[in-house]
Amino acid sequence: MRYHSQRFRLNNQLVWPIAGIVFLAPFAFGSTKPAFWLLWAMLISLCGAALFGRMALAKARFRVGPRHLAVPFGLFAALGAYMIVQILPIGGLAPSVPTIADPQAMIDSATISLTPGDTLLALLRWGTYGLLFFLVVQITSNPQRARIFIQLIYWAIVLHAVISLLFLLQFGDTILGIPKWKYFGSAMGGFINRNSFATFLAFGSVLGINLMIERMTEKPQEKGDTSVFGTYFGRNGVAILGLGWLILVITLVATNSRMGLFAGLCGMIASLLLALAKRTGEGSRRGIWLLLFAIPALTGLGLLGFGTIFLERLGSIGEASDVRLELYGQVMEMIRDRPLLGFGGNSFEYAYPLFHQAPVSVDLVWDKAHSTYLALWAEYGLVFGSLPLVITGLILFELALAYVRASGQEMLVRCGLGTILVAAVHSLVDFSLEIQAVTFVFVAILATAWARQFELRRPGEGERR
Repeated sequence: MRYHSQRFRLNNQLVWPIAGIVFLAPFAFGSTKPAFWLLWAMLISLCGAALFGRMALAKARFRVGPRHLAVPFGLFAALGAYMIVQILPIGGLAPSVPTIADPQAMIDSATISLTPGDTLLALLRWGTYGLLFFLVVQITSNPQRARIFIQLIYWAIVLHAVISLLFLLQFGDTILGIPKWKYFGSAMGGFINRNSFATFLAFGSVLGINLMIERMTEKPQEKGDTSVFGTYFGRNGVAILGLGWLILVITLVATNSRMGLFAGLCGMIASLLLALAKRTGEGSRRGIWLLLFAIPALTGLGLLGFGTIFLERLGSIGEASDVRLELYGQVMEMIRDRPLLGFGGNSFEYAYPLFHQAPVSVDLVWDKAHSTYLALWAEYGLVFGSLPLVITGLILFELALAYVRASGQEMLVRCGLGTILVAAVHSLVDFSLEIQAVTFVFVAILATAWARQFELRRPGEGERR
């Protein structure tokens, strides 16, 4: 498709508000409240309206049109349509819900969703993610702009890590100055859950690794110093990128999130192995091997400085696992009760108490399934709840295929693969991707990677878009 100046300028302008939203969302306790869902939905919709309106006025075509997104957006639309079905007054189609408190009592609902208002909010969130994905695909269809965008996301995450350490160590172990009520001694940034912050940092650590690999293996896109000194200490050099990465790894340890650290290590190591699988110069390969050995070294350094609570939590893995397995068993009972229809988007917090019983602690409020996979199936049923997994799986397959076919290193594609691995691993036992600020970063990275793999199908087309 031909270069269009209006489209090029518009995409350049959209980078900043989109990156700003991704940066600001974590400060609002991870954007876990409906007021912030509405705020971000409004701002992202305004960005979308500006894009669609100005493209129409300029009579320009999208660089990556809707037809290129037909399959993933078709599946995405099917999930959205089912959420609408869940809030329609057709509750008679769903079986009555038993309750542990009184097995003889059966609870009926006018809608399939037990909480249709919350399902409507879930629809708003999912719609926001879909529009964000589309917008990021447009602005990152230019490889140079895509790299700038990824660097903005990377340094935004590094800044969040720095802020979290300051509030942990210098400002009384608070959440942005607000006294904590749990997770004492853990870095949390603007989040109210250390595991969600850990996933957020793990995404950043994957970006950092891949940015360093690119700097070692490829010439800068812009004019710059390509000498050994310039590569490591010049603008965007490995040392500068590595300083941010060091902060991220240490902060990741300081969150005291066991699975968050493990998922981050998986994403980083996988990125390095993918890079080693490609042909590179001998000097570059040595640099990649050094990074591979640096991961356990830096993790150990973090444990020496911040690992007391983390190591104590490692000792309680067995006990925590027993509780989680009991919880998962009860969530599977929920799924068995409504395997096709589910209990409604965002309804887990209200549906689970109907199944909650000992030995899962009754002293705690279990408002999350602590497994995004189980949460999706409990809320949307096995068919529609699997659609997000299918979409992510399709993107993973396309990215893997593009990386195999590419003639050289592909940093953006590798970022997407590593990020998916982090999310897939941590989502097994936690709910980070149910936190909007984390999902924004996840969607932004995936969209950037997807746009690059699409470009690889048409090698040689212009850098200007």
